[in-house]
Amino acid sequence: MKYSQFNSIIPFQEKYALYNSFENKVIFLENDLKEILNAGVEEGIENLQEIHPTFYDYLVENKFVIDTSIDEVAKVKALSVKTDENLERFNLTINPTMNCNFKCWYCYEDHIKSSRLGSSMVEKINKFITRTLQEEELKYFSLSFFGGEPLLYFKRNVIPIMTHLKYEGIKYDKIYSISFTTNGYLIDDDFINYFKEQEITCSLQITLDGYREEHDKVRFVNKTKGSYDEIIQNIKKLLVNEFHIRLRINYTDKNLEDTYKIVDDLSDLDPEIVKKYLLIDFHRVWQNEQVDNLDITLNRNMDIMRKKGFVARGSFSANNVVDSCYADKRNSAVINYNGDLFKCTARDFKSKDRAGFINEEGVLIWNDNYMETRMTSKFKNKPCLDCRLLAICNGGCTQHAMENLDSEYGYCVYSFDDAQKDKVIKAKIDEIIQTV
Repeated sequence: MKYSQFNSIIPFQEKYALYNSFENKVIFLENDLKEILNAGVEEGIENLQEIHPTFYDYLVENKFVIDTSIDEVAKVKALSVKTDENLERFNLTINPTMNCNFKCWYCYEDHIKSSRLGSSMVEKINKFITRTLQEEELKYFSLSFFGGEPLLYFKRNVIPIMTHLKYEGIKYDKIYSISFTTNGYLIDDDFINYFKEQEITCSLQITLDGYREEHDKVRFVNKTKGSYDEIIQNIKKLLVNEFHIRLRINYTDKNLEDTYKIVDDLSDLDPEIVKKYLLIDFHRVWQNEQVDNLDITLNRNMDIMRKKGFVARGSFSANNVVDSCYADKRNSAVINYNGDLFKCTARDFKSKDRAGFINEEGVLIWNDNYMETRMTSKFKNKPCLDCRLLAICNGGCTQHAMENLDSEYGYCVYSFDDAQKDKVIKAKIDEIIQTV
């Protein structure tokens, strides 16, 4: 028998937590039991069977201790392939425009005022949707709108695609969903009424940049008018109309402090609506990423929100294998307004960097060997293969993997910092506790 590679022990609320990242299980240990376990790991885990047989049997039963013949990395690889090569679902993201009504300082995209889907491009996309829905193996089609701000030309460029998906989905008896990544400022009654009248379920990711004062420094209409209050009112209107919302809080070391106050502006909503339709999701702005203790402030804010009945989570909670990024999956594509193909939305959309294009018949033409290079990019980073977090982190995503294929010494999304990795484990344990 052997001690699992994916085990970690961290201090937790005056005890110690033993967590396994593959099984996503945790047990809490008093110091004496932790010391016995550490001695067993050092001297040979099977010795623990003689010292504390009940504890040993429990560890075996819950797979903290496993048979030496088990290749744990191979198990993670198999799970990853099963997830990323699943052809029952297609994830299509469309950028209707690269233009936007705001100019956030951290935005990595070029705002092209004249950019928008033309009628011929809409026709190509609709042909692709029909082709894909005709595939016998396909069961579910996910349609997302990104940008730029996808609501700038909602009626002219977005509605024709959504309407086409609805009727083709019915025709070919496929399940489908529609979502938007938007700043939320342009939500209006026409938007809400379209989905209600068409009886289409819609979910949205709406972003805030901190609480009111900090947000309005980043997203403003003019020098004297911010956008926070209008966005909050739009979120309320969406929630009472049963739209699912992921409220993404883009935080930095400058704007995180008061973010817990956001829920006070939503406190007049029905608690059942809040629990069912709203998720508050904290993500650090990547240009502000650094090794520090900002997670202490983040955890405090999330705890306050949770005590007030809101569901909140932070970006430390990794789950990149069984819930991998859309771009990791073979059946996913991003179509830019001009027909350029990409896999990832977290990069700019310059034509020189495109991964392919959509042709006149609605067929996705990927650059030579691009798809296979991307799909096989995982599990080539040696530091990941030896890591206790492989089963939940796996080196981030295929975008990270692709950008580091030629790295001589490998890379780590947590800067090879065990303290940062422990924060990930703490977040996973918190999730487990919340569901008990």
